[in-house]
Amino acid sequence: MRRRQVKALADTSNPRMRLRPPAENPLEPEPPTGAASPWRITLTIVAVELSGLLGMFVLLETLSYSPLIEAAIGSLFMMGLMTPTIYLILLKPLRQELRSQAVTTRILREVQAGLESRVQERTAELEQSNLQVQQSLLALERTHRETMLIGEVVELLQACGTAAESEALMARFGPKLFPSERGAIYLYRASRNLLELATGWGGDGQQPKMFTPDDCWALRRGRTHVIQGDGQDVYCRHLHAAAADSASAICIPMMAQGEATGLLVLEGESAGIPEDTRRLASLAAEQIALALANLQLREKLRDQAIRDPLTAMYNRRYFEETAARELLRAGETGSPVGVIMIDVDHFKRFNDSHGHEAGDAVLQRVGLMLQTHTRVEDVVCRYGGEEFIMLLPGLASEAIAKRAEQFREAIRELIVRFHGETLASITVSCGVSVFPNQGRTCAELIDAADHALYRAKQAGRNRVEIAA
Repeated sequence: MRRRQVKALADTSNPRMRLRPPAENPLEPEPPTGAASPWRITLTIVAVELSGLLGMFVLLETLSYSPLIEAAIGSLFMMGLMTPTIYLILLKPLRQELRSQAVTTRILREVQAGLESRVQERTAELEQSNLQVQQSLLALERTHRETMLIGEVVELLQACGTAAESEALMARFGPKLFPSERGAIYLYRASRNLLELATGWGGDGQQPKMFTPDDCWALRRGRTHVIQGDGQDVYCRHLHAAAADSASAICIPMMAQGEATGLLVLEGESAGIPEDTRRLASLAAEQIALALANLQLREKLRDQAIRDPLTAMYNRRYFEETAARELLRAGETGSPVGVIMIDVDHFKRFNDSHGHEAGDAVLQRVGLMLQTHTRVEDVVCRYGGEEFIMLLPGLASEAIAKRAEQFREAIRELIVRFHGETLASITVSCGVSVFPNQGRTCAELIDAADHALYRAKQAGRNRVEIAA
């Protein structure tokens, strides 16, 4: 007995052994509380019908009527007795079915309304997601276009040979990068005490041509300075003072190798410069600064490669490159080109008497004189040691010889003081050759001028000789 009780208790405690109630059908109407049983109703109707039949037979037996009247009475009794049966068999199930359909219809309408609400919500979510995707695509397209433009600008800047080319290039690409803002790029001068306008766009020439670094808060602090245009920000003095209370601006230092090389300035309306434009401006300033720094470094290296460090004149390498180009042009036009080789007489005497610094001072003064007494198209170089060489395009041999005499006389009149002492008089010997009479290449002309210079030395120095 105890085993059966324990087993029964275990069965009832196990959730898997419990009987689950049948699922209720939400479409079936719930029976009203306190309603009579269908069997009880059926028995009641049968009892009433039997009682009616019995009463009808008793009435017909006790009363005597004609057969027609008895048939009518029987029909009426039968119709009265059959009415509950007809209601029970036909009308009541039909009524219940209609009531069930009405409940089903109501539930279906509620379900449909819920589905329609969910569909509307889902549609709104999809529209919002679609709008976000479109905005993201537009942002990606803009970023891609801006990145391509900056990449193209940097690539072209890297290919520029001079600062003038880079400035013209930035003037064309500035409006493409920032079409809605006025902009300008300023670069430091070599003295680094002034910033000079390199290029500008959208300002109708109203940007200042130059200003000091103290006029810009971005350069003072070494980071981007933003002006919202609400009159509450600190305004830079180099911007338009008339629009200080209504215009917005952003100043971005152009940094390269840890040093500021210039400044990028953008000016907009009072609504402020958008965040995307600020991001693009920062990227553009960084990339342009690096490209300009590389260009300046290349120019510096090239300048060091083609200039003599003592006299700051062009060297032999630059002369040979320029002479080849000028001779090619002269060969096409048929114009003459002269070459003058100049050598300082007794140069060793200056070194031996006063030291090499005195000799360097002599070379510097001679080089300065030659540079200040030449035309723009003339090329003056230090050829090596105490020798100088000149290229004079477009002059005949007589004019070139005359110019050589003028140089010789001007050098002879030079007075050079070194450590408070006046050095001896300086004289030079000159050799002249002319294209195409004495040669058609740079090497031939230099060789001819050198032979003429040697003859001038042999003839007593301080003279000019023309190549035969």
